[in-house]
Amino acid sequence: MKLSVSLAQNVSDSAPFILRGPYLDNIKKAAELGYDAVEIHVRDPRELEVEQILKVCQEEGITVSTLGTGLGYVVDKLSLTHPEAQIREKAVKRILDHIEVASCLGAGVIVGSMRGVIPDIGQFKQYENYAAEGLAVCLEKAKKCGVVLFLEAINRYETNFLNTAADTLNFLARFNTPYLKVHLDTFHMNIEEVDLDETLKKTGEALGHIHFADSNRFYPGQGHLDFKKIIATLKNMGYQGYIALECLPYPSPEEAAAGAIKYLKSLLDEN
Repeated sequence: MKLSVSLAQNVSDSAPFILRGPYLDNIKKAAELGYDAVEIHVRDPRELEVEQILKVCQEEGITVSTLGTGLGYVVDKLSLTHPEAQIREKAVKRILDHIEVASCLGAGVIVGSMRGVIPDIGQFKQYENYAAEGLAVCLEKAKKCGVVLFLEAINRYETNFLNTAADTLNFLARFNTPYLKVHLDTFHMNIEEVDLDETLKKTGEALGHIHFADSNRFYPGQGHLDFKKIIATLKNMGYQGYIALECLPYPSPEEAAAGAIKYLKSLLDEN
């Protein structure tokens, strides 16, 4: 398993991304700290300097694991379940842009907050179908580009749609494609799941990507989650994807990035 660290520009202090500021500088910083990859969170991927990112990655011996789409929801309020068809179409277009850029970077694409919320529970199936229709369009592009999409289970306090691993697995079943996998996050799992290890085992081969953050969303080792056990479970499952650090940048971005990799590498060595 390889370790990736989240990067973002121009985000609030409360956003769960570790390294902040210019992407190229932080790719270099991540490589210096010993990370295998970076996870780039970007509102509009067309703003990325793709050739420069590839150049720096090659020079530093690091890759891009994933692109995060969530800022399109946070900033622009785009989602696959929006009541207005025009907004849903813009959300699909934004994810398609992420897929295109990801294909150049050799990365996967996370669909988390951009799937949206269900605004009217009485019309749940209708809004669920909106999400499925939009995702189906994205999957056509993903297949053509050879890019895997990771659909994230997110806790009930942030959305009322796809909160658990079981919810997400059930939704994935309608697509039957290798280009769509489950994405889990230990912070969200700690809220929604009865047993994290059993949830991982039940998700099995459908698990494509995982975020690590402790119970308080600080970097691993700063809360009460048993990451030694979680890592052992992932290894026993034969998980070959990335472990990406999506945590609050406390006590500082640099300290969080350094502390996380030191702690996790010690656990990976033990296992």
